[in-house]
Amino acid sequence: MMPARPALDLRSVETIAAAGLVCLYLAVMSGHLLSVDGLVMWRQGVSLAYHHSLFFKPPIWWGSYLYTSTRGLGASLQYLPGLLAFSWLAPFLPEAKGPNYDFGLFYADPLYLAAGAPVWVIVTAATAILVGWTVRTLGFGSRASLWAMAFYGLGSPAFAASRGDFPQPLVALCWAGAVYASLRLRTSGELRWALLCAAGIFYAVLTRPLEGSLLLPATLLFLLPAWRKNLVPAVVEVGAWFAAVVVTLFVNWAKFGSALNFGYGSISWSLPIWVGFPDALLSPGRGVLWAFPALVLAVIGAFYLWRNGKRLEVVAFAGLPVVLFVEACQYFAWIDGWDWGFRLFQPALPLVAVLGGIGSRALPRGMRAWLPSLLLAGGVIWNIPAVTTDILGGYGATYSSLAANVRLDAYPPIGAWRFLHHIRPQGAADSGAVDIIWFRAARVAGWAALAPFLALFAAAAVLWAVAFRASPQPGVSRIETEA
Repeated sequence: MMPARPALDLRSVETIAAAGLVCLYLAVMSGHLLSVDGLVMWRQGVSLAYHHSLFFKPPIWWGSYLYTSTRGLGASLQYLPGLLAFSWLAPFLPEAKGPNYDFGLFYADPLYLAAGAPVWVIVTAATAILVGWTVRTLGFGSRASLWAMAFYGLGSPAFAASRGDFPQPLVALCWAGAVYASLRLRTSGELRWALLCAAGIFYAVLTRPLEGSLLLPATLLFLLPAWRKNLVPAVVEVGAWFAAVVVTLFVNWAKFGSALNFGYGSISWSLPIWVGFPDALLSPGRGVLWAFPALVLAVIGAFYLWRNGKRLEVVAFAGLPVVLFVEACQYFAWIDGWDWGFRLFQPALPLVAVLGGIGSRALPRGMRAWLPSLLLAGGVIWNIPAVTTDILGGYGATYSSLAANVRLDAYPPIGAWRFLHHIRPQGAADSGAVDIIWFRAARVAGWAALAPFLALFAAAAVLWAVAFRASPQPGVSRIETEA
């Protein structure tokens, strides 16, 4: 008789699923920049890597000369390893021809294709695996953790964001990492988890000062029961936040001549809440419920944790997204960006996905068999046009106002397809074709260029199938046993 195959280590199912996400994200990668925000963050990284300067050399013409980035330093620093590894491509970096808009800066940058675009794949997949590990740390099994990873990596705007190039997915990684480290710190007491949490806070503030600062009280909340015995972890986290603020103010001074000048000009939180809140939640163009249907399960998951005595966790996991949502939907210019969904809420998606995974476990047995799949399918359907079409081809400009967002055709599966005019691009900067790097390569190499796309897509499906097979059907969770 043949010896039985050893059972797959259940601790590895999140790793297998994350590898599947990497394959999927590489399959649908666009390979080009999507926004002026992304362009300046990228060029900031280029200047730091090759010129050791905070200023662009030469400046970029984009309606006016841009000499430096107004965005947080963290999103530029993430590019440094790739820029150093692919420095031999630096001579091919396109330069602005000005004084006209030059989309060659977006579409004709081989250095970004090699050193920039894959970074967002890694960031999104790393966030997803932290989501899965967090669910496990809270006492739930691998099936709940895989559902949480699927909700985040496949059924939320994080899927579209894996193609770059805004900073919010990087903040999401910092949030997910710091929260996971806080939970591990509380259970183990090991200082390394305090340092990892501090690193998440530090880098989040460098990337987006406001969202990074919101993370600090949430992580301190996890340590509340241990404060009387050991204040060192709390001091470490507060110190990391303070250090990041000091670095941010110093960078502001170096860029703009004033520590309090963030380069944004006049900003405010003046949009009435009764306008911004329903639009950000319910509108077809920006509504979180349309883009992330598993939000419904997050509410169920929060109640489940609360009922089982995990109240500090509920306050942190639900309170932090609520605070960010209310803050973001009152920001006066949150609607102006050309993006898929409510981009300013993306840092909270990992925490919502954790609650969604728990909510999938808390459902009655009959609903558990179909509701999580249905909600996941809704998120995937939302993402299909977002990872297939080019937002610069017309969708972004058409649906960048409050009035346009409430129209049903602002829902991407309805409205985005009308900006797709052909399958294979007819030029390097063609925004009316399928916006996937392998389809763009087909313009030069023929349809054989789609072989990597098909292979990566198949590998993603196989890896996720293996992960779910290795994960048992949910039984009694540890949290219920403890309760």
